[in-house]
Amino acid sequence: MLVDNITDLRIFAQVVKEGSLSGAGRELGFSSALVSKRLQRLEEQLGVRLINRSTRSLGLTEEGAKYHEYCVRVLAELEEAEALVTRRSTQPRGALRVTVPAAFGRLHIAPLVPEFLRRYPELRLTLHLSDGIVNLIDEGYDLAIRIGDMKDSNLVARHLGVDHRYVVATPSYVAKFGAPARPEDLARHNALLFANPSPLDQWQFVDGAGKAHGVRMSGSFETNNCEALREALLADMGVALRPTWDVWRDIQSGTLVVLLPEYTHPSFNIQAVYPSRRHLSQKVRVFIDLLCEAFGDTPYWEAWRASG
Repeated sequence: MLVDNITDLRIFAQVVKEGSLSGAGRELGFSSALVSKRLQRLEEQLGVRLINRSTRSLGLTEEGAKYHEYCVRVLAELEEAEALVTRRSTQPRGALRVTVPAAFGRLHIAPLVPEFLRRYPELRLTLHLSDGIVNLIDEGYDLAIRIGDMKDSNLVARHLGVDHRYVVATPSYVAKFGAPARPEDLARHNALLFANPSPLDQWQFVDGAGKAHGVRMSGSFETNNCEALREALLADMGVALRPTWDVWRDIQSGTLVVLLPEYTHPSFNIQAVYPSRRHLSQKVRVFIDLLCEAFGDTPYWEAWRASG
């Protein structure tokens, strides 16, 4: 059984996105009464309740959650198909929803937005900055930037770079407390820890001979915010294990120095990931292409490593 009107699907998806009938109506240009009527018609045609309604909130039923997942896919594919057969098919158009890690997104994705929208004026971009792992299909995102191992086999990944991490501190901190000669020496230093959500206090290293070194770190400050951690570093408060994409400018300028450079810490892939489909959406493809163009084979935040 097929839904009689694709508009009903759009209304249902918008209600879920906005969390209210009135919000969906405002976005679509419909009255709340019409939104309610069309949603009820969709439920009657399917023979299931999709959304539980109360005076204060709306919530997806189990059947509604499953149906919404496929509804988002269908609407995205339909939008792409419409673009391909119109006279504007050479230009990607429509809505593009991207989710990225907060600090990485602010530093390396957000600066690319003006150029991206200048190139593709018929796209509407939503950039969601969060360190939480978003379910792309359930929450209606087209693309995510992920740092680390990809655990969802339903996603396709495009490599963008590598997240290399080093122990850093200010020169004045090192002058006062000394530089560690081996990883075990770090235990005597005040560690500034990133917490996401629990403190990342197990620092792992490998020496030139391939021997592993593990150090349990502790200190006076932990935070889930990269900017706050950087400010603590620059205030000579201690040492921190940081990705090069976050502190590369400070390393280049000498504001921060790398400690134990001959030891390596496990690195992580930086990837653009998107739901597996038979055809890659044009709007997703052009966004990924811009990222690859901007980052290159060796991202600019790794230039100091290449030259050193």
